[in-house]
Amino acid sequence: MPCLVAAICFSGLQPLWSQDRSLAAQLEQYDQKYGNDPRLVNGEKYYYPYRRSDGDPFLESSPRKTILHIGGNVFKDQAIRYDIYNQLLVLEYKDVYGATSSLVLPNSRLEAFSDDRRSFIKMKGPEGKEEFFQVVYEGPISCYYAWKKEYRLDATSGSGEYYFTEPVREAYLVRGHAFYSYGGNRSFSRVFDKENKKLIRHFMRQHHINVRTASGSQMESLMEYCNSITDEAQ
Repeated sequence: MPCLVAAICFSGLQPLWSQDRSLAAQLEQYDQKYGNDPRLVNGEKYYYPYRRSDGDPFLESSPRKTILHIGGNVFKDQAIRYDIYNQLLVLEYKDVYGATSSLVLPNSRLEAFSDDRRSFIKMKGPEGKEEFFQVVYEGPISCYYAWKKEYRLDATSGSGEYYFTEPVREAYLVRGHAFYSYGGNRSFSRVFDKENKKLIRHFMRQHHINVRTASGSQMESLMEYCNSITDEAQ
């Protein structure tokens, strides 16, 4: 019976529930009918393995209200933490006893997710491996961010303890299927041909845009301009 629970929850075949119903509410119903089952998602519930380490593997430590796209279904208002170190989404929900449970959502069926600050999609990265990318702009020439953390040994304390670094953003322009990493204005404009490179650098100076620190609206304006002057937009 627990296998049936997992199959119903994440197969995408959900005739008894509308897509607008809360995924957490569905899980509560499963708990009521079948009891707590550790094999609901990915064969196990989420257990935090880094309790003795400084920091955490998440983009943000606290759960955020998130919209999930799983197997063609949309689930709104889910409490999600994005584990950028392991590339996992962790769902938090209240079980029938009122206790908070944490479940790993199956990456194989996850398509996209978003909160009030960022939107992410799953796609193949520059190394051909599927991972989540923050969507900055999508068009003939697109812009994405990948967020990373490292798990390091603290060599200074002598205690043998580990810690997580702060989140680091890796920025990419994507033309066709090619990824171009950039870190500043110079490497950003280098992706374009000589004529367009001059135009883009002038645009960035004119609008005081530094891609290292640019806001979302500044990047959107820059990407719209880049797309408007390139052959892909013709």
